[in-house]
Amino acid sequence: MPKFIATVDTSVLVSLQSAELLGAVSVLFDRLLVPTRVREELEEGQEGNRIALRAMQDFAIFEACSNYDRTSVDLLLKTRKHLNQGEDEGEAEAVIQAAQGSASMVLTDDGLGREWAQRHALECHGTIWICYELRRTGYLTQLRSYFVRMIERGRRQPLVGMNAFLLEFGEPLITEEEHRKYSQRRR
Repeated sequence: MPKFIATVDTSVLVSLQSAELLGAVSVLFDRLLVPTRVREELEEGQEGNRIALRAMQDFAIFEACSNYDRTSVDLLLKTRKHLNQGEDEGEAEAVIQAAQGSASMVLTDDGLGREWAQRHALECHGTIWICYELRRTGYLTQLRSYFVRMIERGRRQPLVGMNAFLLEFGEPLITEEEHRKYSQRRR
């Protein structure tokens, strides 16, 4: 199976951390480029992101990157409807980094990040796709428990998307009721 180089945003790293799959991404990717703002966001999360920060130190697949045009990032950020200072910078850096040729894919769970990647004609996927690919390649023997773990740990993932992947592998779907129950466990 060919492996990829991808840029990654904070949402995916934290979701992979919650699913306990940070080390598994090396099955799918040669390198994951972690932009400056993404690293800063993880550090700002301190103890809650300890595992992701440690993985970035311990696993050679994760590579800090700052090789992108800041002006292009700023221009992309100016296209937002809501100009909240400091928000969406990790996604913008990930998209611009990939668009400037250093990666073939952007990994984000963020809707705006996906929109930007699409505008730049970049392949874009999120955490549940990574789980799906790990299952499809045989690294994981099932998906459902990983999806449930993410929900229980406060990670918002699209129920329709998760269930489509579960259906494909003949695994039990996550019902709306279960989704609410698992979501409430984190409170």
